[in-house]
Amino acid sequence: MDYRSLLTIPLAAVALSASSAESLRLPAGWQAGASFSWPAGTTYLTGVAPSTDTAGQRMLTVQSVGQRHDGELGAISQSVTGYGGKRLRFQAQVKAAGTDAWAGLVVRSGFLPLHVLPVDTQEAEPVSVGTPACPDWCEVSVVADIPQDDFGAATVGLAVIGNGQIWARDFKLDVVGRDVPTTATPFAATQTARLRADIARQQSTQATRPTPPSNLALR
Repeated sequence: MDYRSLLTIPLAAVALSASSAESLRLPAGWQAGASFSWPAGTTYLTGVAPSTDTAGQRMLTVQSVGQRHDGELGAISQSVTGYGGKRLRFQAQVKAAGTDAWAGLVVRSGFLPLHVLPVDTQEAEPVSVGTPACPDWCEVSVVADIPQDDFGAATVGLAVIGNGQIWARDFKLDVVGRDVPTTATPFAATQTARLRADIARQQSTQATRPTPPSNLALR
């Protein structure tokens, strides 16, 4: 991916969920955030589920706050390096409730946290949890090939698109053989398409509306 393309993403399209760290504890090594339409406030809470933080097996959770539309998503993720040319499988026990669009695990190449939408294809678990096919805790896995580059970076985590909440526990990340099929479902395809369209519109407007220089007199 050409990371320079990210410079064209409007700052209003991406914002960190500032109150996530205040409401839910963010574990070391993880990044949390939400993408939303400006000037909306915090749209997702992310971190360790409070009821599991002091006893039992800790769980990560992503929870929507208020009514969301299908253009919004919240996620928690972390990046790893040294996996260039490898096939990675990210798995966990997952459950969800109240979802109206999508919730699941994600693995993709590169360093960007999942709430930042780049303009290339991402991989995701193809079956949403919290559905008749997965009404409660389900063992979920997602498999993706990581390109051979200077860092061999991959980003893994969980996300909610739209409304609802997801919980995940017992995470595992493994290198698997080529006999294990990759997951082919793109993550946040609708949101990425909208972002592409927004960027194209902004570029078109900027191309036809010259910006004059300032202070040529050097005052």
